[in-house]
Amino acid sequence: MISFKALRFTILLSTVSVVVALHSNATTFKIATTAPDGTALMVELREAAKIVEERTDGTVKFKFYTGGVMGDDFTVKRKIRARQLHGGIVQTSAYINDLPNLSLYTLPMLFRDHEEVASVRRKLDSSLMGELEDFGVIPIGFTAVGFAYAMGTKRLDTIQDIRRSKVWTPKDDPIAEQNLKVFGITPIPLPVGDVLTGLQTGLINTIASPPVAAIALQWHTQVKYMLDIPLQYVYTIYSLDQRRFNRLSDPHQQVVLSEMSRALTRAEKQLIEEHDEAIEVMLEQGVELITPSTDALAEWQRLSQDAVTRWLDRDMVDREHYKLLENALEQFRNEHSP
Repeated sequence: MISFKALRFTILLSTVSVVVALHSNATTFKIATTAPDGTALMVELREAAKIVEERTDGTVKFKFYTGGVMGDDFTVKRKIRARQLHGGIVQTSAYINDLPNLSLYTLPMLFRDHEEVASVRRKLDSSLMGELEDFGVIPIGFTAVGFAYAMGTKRLDTIQDIRRSKVWTPKDDPIAEQNLKVFGITPIPLPVGDVLTGLQTGLINTIASPPVAAIALQWHTQVKYMLDIPLQYVYTIYSLDQRRFNRLSDPHQQVVLSEMSRALTRAEKQLIEEHDEAIEVMLEQGVELITPSTDALAEWQRLSQDAVTRWLDRDMVDREHYKLLENALEQFRNEHSP
């Protein structure tokens, strides 16, 4: 006959075995991004990861690699395909050759402010996310980084000033390189991690970046001027490897999708609020905001339209999708015109 003490030990051993089995069957998602740790996006995603782990009894976990330690966006995408990573938070350029329509929102000088972007995205996001699903990834969602502004160590009053500058472009980023060439700019490609050193050494003296990103990456410490033109809307795509995701049970899939998408919504709201605050911080630290003349602004707008035309003529974005975007934007402006 089994003693009470032996029975208690058997129950304890069984409990430990169950716990060990649960943890050994845990699915961990390794997610990489160039976004620095401590940013609004990463704070929210790490909090969401904790909630996911709690709601799935420790069987679904997330591990984030931040600050570009796993390489640039293209490298992250390659590592996902090789199953070295299971997801990434990357900019649209990483998908340019596979899903060109993801570049729609990033066409130069398309939007005036975040309200216009939000209105258009409410109508087009689902279609673009559907393309990602068809491509074989699980899209969690899109998150605004902000509008990119030209910043430099020298004055940037006109397009001619920038053409004479040493302008940075992200390495292996065909979207940025193509847009700059339309403006008559021959850029210097560098990995994101080399930009700060490039500014410090004079290898480059002009960048285009959302103010939030410029501060997070310390680029703002090296620039003295910022041109007051929102040149391009910048956003990231957070997606998971479909093969890894399909290992989860249906309830756990729903937990991941709901918690992570909520985190993106919270992060984006905060990032949009921080966009204007970041500009103020830069101005307080001595960066001079340059308002372009009427003629200079008109030239930027003309060249931007030339860039859009070139993208359409070369089928680099789908005309049907662009027309949907154009109609949505026109409707918003008509409804909100003074």
